[in-house]
Amino acid sequence: MASKNGPSTSLQPGSSLPDLLDLRPGSRQNSWLLHVTKELGGATGTLHGGCALAAVAVAMETTSDRPVSFISGQFLSRAPLGSTVTIDVDQLVVGNRITQAAATCSYDDAVVLRASAGLGGRELGVDRSWLSAPNVPPPEECPPRGPTSETGYSFTDQANIRLAGQEPGQRTVRYWARLPGSLASTAPGLIALADLLPSGMRVSLDSAFRGSSLDHTVRIASLVTSEWVLMNIEAATIQNSIGHGAIQLYAQTGELLAIGSQSFALSKLTGDLDR
Repeated sequence: MASKNGPSTSLQPGSSLPDLLDLRPGSRQNSWLLHVTKELGGATGTLHGGCALAAVAVAMETTSDRPVSFISGQFLSRAPLGSTVTIDVDQLVVGNRITQAAATCSYDDAVVLRASAGLGGRELGVDRSWLSAPNVPPPEECPPRGPTSETGYSFTDQANIRLAGQEPGQRTVRYWARLPGSLASTAPGLIALADLLPSGMRVSLDSAFRGSSLDHTVRIASLVTSEWVLMNIEAATIQNSIGHGAIQLYAQTGELLAIGSQSFALSKLTGDLDR
């Protein structure tokens, strides 16, 4: 689990990040291998974009020995379940406090994801947040969200997601989410969960649809340990079959954990809202 002064995990040869990522050192320097298990799958049976970016964050943190502050990825192609994705990390600038890094994820000679990130920082005694968590029922009082994938098993299906407030057609959708242990409130967990933004915007559109993420950006605010994470999803616009939205993630005790934004392409409307 991450702290302000170190990476969220430290991978050694032959080890992996428990409960989420099967990530191992590759044969080249600053190269990592991610095995795409069913736990990392998306709704269509390929690598979940948020899990891919979470794996990149772990690879960058371990390479730089600094915690991720922000990370942004552009999704370019898909990797099927059972495949192995190669992550190559490039430390572009290594300063006294901040590292600027880039990464390329590839599978079968195709680029799956390009990412950039800033890692590090320092304590100046001025940390604060101007955002506050919305008032919602606690997770144990919220109904569970049902399965969402075509395969019946995916990252979002195995996550315990509760409906904390949603009205079809309204801008804001709220979910509670839990991953094994306190994984949801770690940097990789937050990055992976933030990719539920398009799923929440189905409710705002009041229609089911197929589509794919174009990009995904997450900025880490704090890493307060929390079993459950509250996701506040805000639809912005859908124009020309491209959707844009924002998300804030909060601890159960109200602290802001991360903020994110995403754009995604709608390929087909598939009928009435299915969840």
